[in-house]
Amino acid sequence: MQVLSRLLAGLAALMLLAAPAAAQEGSGTVLTVTGDIGTTNRGAFDAFHDGFLRYHEAKFDKAFEFDRAALAALPRQEITANADGWPAAVKLAGPKLADVLAAAGATGKAITVYAMDGYGANMSTEQIAAHDWVLAMDADGKPLGIGGRGPLWLAYDTGADKATTEEEGAWVWSVFHIAVGE
Repeated sequence: MQVLSRLLAGLAALMLLAAPAAAQEGSGTVLTVTGDIGTTNRGAFDAFHDGFLRYHEAKFDKAFEFDRAALAALPRQEITANADGWPAAVKLAGPKLADVLAAAGATGKAITVYAMDGYGANMSTEQIAAHDWVLAMDADGKPLGIGGRGPLWLAYDTGADKATTEEEGAWVWSVFHIAVGE
């Protein structure tokens, strides 16, 4: 099953690379994956055009950018997330983190997932493999937006259980950048 999922993610990435530039114009990047990746669809860091990444001191020689359509083209996973202190469980939907990393050809042994406020959660391959992490694009059937927990919210399925406050701390929201490294 995991092999099929990775194969589908790879095919989706190839389709994105082959799409005409005009079809992607105006769609806007919501996630940039940098570092130890084998698939790219943009060049190196540009201090002028990458102003927000520069603000967060991110520099890279290659990257893979995803807009909402590119993320939506990956297999969609729906989960229930709930944590101590929440008023209710939330239904989240989006691509699996593993599929996003596979689409970018990630080869590193760890990642750092960055939120727009600068928060960064480091995750080893073991931590990634411990759950079916989802980069949620929607919560309770509505697109996640900036100012809430969007554009993307990294979480995993808790089912009928509740995550502890510590576990919830790894659920990065307002995700815009993933750095893949060793």
